[in-house]
Amino acid sequence: MAKFIEQRHRVTLLLLLAASAACVGSIEFESSSVGVGELARDDECSSSDPAECTFNALQRRGAAVREHAAAAAAAAGTAEEGASAKAAGARRTDAQHRWDPSPDEPLKILFVGNSFTYGPPEHSSDGQQQPLHNLPRMLKFIAESMGHQVVQEEDTLGACTLHAHRPSQNPEACTDPAFCQPIELIRVNRSLECTGPAAITKLASNSSFCPQRLLRSDYGTWDVIVLQDHSNLPTIEAARRTMYYPAIREYAAAAKRLKAKARKRKTLIALYMTWSYYDGGIPLNRGLTGCWPMPMKHLAYISPGRYGPTVRDQACQAYSLASGAASGLRFGGDVLVPAGLAWQVARGSPAIPGECKRTIDEQYGGYPQLSALKLPLRASNESAVRWRGKDGMKLYRDKGPKYKSPYCEDCAIDLHASAAGMYLNALVFYATLFKRSPLGVAVPDGVTVVDGLVLPKVSLEDAEALQQIAHDVVMGNMDTWWKGDQQPMDQQP
Repeated sequence: MAKFIEQRHRVTLLLLLAASAACVGSIEFESSSVGVGELARDDECSSSDPAECTFNALQRRGAAVREHAAAAAAAAGTAEEGASAKAAGARRTDAQHRWDPSPDEPLKILFVGNSFTYGPPEHSSDGQQQPLHNLPRMLKFIAESMGHQVVQEEDTLGACTLHAHRPSQNPEACTDPAFCQPIELIRVNRSLECTGPAAITKLASNSSFCPQRLLRSDYGTWDVIVLQDHSNLPTIEAARRTMYYPAIREYAAAAKRLKAKARKRKTLIALYMTWSYYDGGIPLNRGLTGCWPMPMKHLAYISPGRYGPTVRDQACQAYSLASGAASGLRFGGDVLVPAGLAWQVARGSPAIPGECKRTIDEQYGGYPQLSALKLPLRASNESAVRWRGKDGMKLYRDKGPKYKSPYCEDCAIDLHASAAGMYLNALVFYATLFKRSPLGVAVPDGVTVVDGLVLPKVSLEDAEALQQIAHDVVMGNMDTWWKGDQQPMDQQP
């Protein structure tokens, strides 16, 4: 009987693979690192407010880093020009490639994902509505504090997968109730005429679900499409093959067609690497109906090898998530945004168990997907590592004293990011996409409104540490995050 069940599941997997390939094929669409530790920091401050002193020092530090980076880039550019003059067919210089953010040409970015993108709010002790920990708006806030204009939109649905967002599953002007359903949510008015798959049984109220935003491009062709899959999915080999990779391919095909119709510059596919749960993996459930073609546990069962050892603890799960996200670069992704690795640094860079690493690497033919990195990554300044041990809970959302968490003992956190955790994600996005140090960027104060939503407050002390961590993770490893010879956003032809 067990043999028959296994055979049946493998047949199902083959059918899913064939269907995914058919869907993709049928789509039609008309560094340098900076020596931060070497920079002097003037701690003298005339203000009596320690917070103001910290903020001023942070701004001075960021300005010094940017000045240092600009000088290094200028020197590197001169050397590159000399080399390119000697080589036939060499690329244009950085200055010719540079994308210059300005009010006339903002970065237009679409985020496709779930609650790890739109950011559910914290528990409210006084019954007042708390702000969303919204990644797209935090990125916009950070980038615009540094002079880079951003236009952001979301296509997000809590607990769902990229599989359900694909353009082939969500045509424009669908009215067939057997195939699609109209979307009406707090942040999606019915007048927008957004629709989603009819099979989805639950629409999280804080979502901004509108798959049609991809091709509508209300603000002009997207510069970047961010893809974020379910928080467990990249760790499951069969789910990657039947869901994650086909979805990336489909979005890459759409992006290519958008480029051909609208302009010369390529629309980039950015892969959002998410973080491990506080204490590692938990038992797999079915997943939201309509978002998974078959239950998560069945996909894990038909995957080669044993699933349990790949998510046994949080360091292992983090490595599995990082490997899975990185592998998407071979299927149409252009850039990897390493938020999950930044979380590991913030939590003290826990060692990756050897057995776990070998088991995960075997899923990729024994080839580590992040072989250019010495993992775990580490902070250049240990004082920035403020979330070791139980302090790591502060990176996760607090759901209040009545919540019994399945992620840890005697705690009230779930798997979502706290305000600090989401700020770290936004810093990593900024540093990766703009190839700029995040040191000295703005810090949300709990009052600032961005595109109609209030941003939650992050303390200045936490912000300084998180900026340092994002800088250390991204800036010294830029070639790893960008696929092959793909140029960063500010150097696109």
